[in-house]
Amino acid sequence: MRYLHKGSQTQERLDVLLSFGKSTSEDVKAALSDYLVRGISKTNAATLNFVPAPNLTRALKRLEVVAIKVEKLKEIDWSSKFD
Repeated sequence: MRYLHKGSQTQERLDVLLSFGKSTSEDVKAALSDYLVRGISKTNAATLNFVPAPNLTRALKRLEVVAIKVEKLKEIDWSSKFD
């Protein structure tokens, strides 16, 4: 299951997700924001921010791993409320 989709995140949530991962260049962060927050296509987000498309794709894959871990933690926290 994928958690990150075009236009699906707030800037605040994206900033938190980015804080859990490896450091990312400002250009890639801007491209991620354009794609995940503003809903611009991946190709256009990469082009507008002068980021090679493969770099944006790689950053999205890394960020998806972080998002999966966050969602798993939320599930654990939620289920522990009923134990």
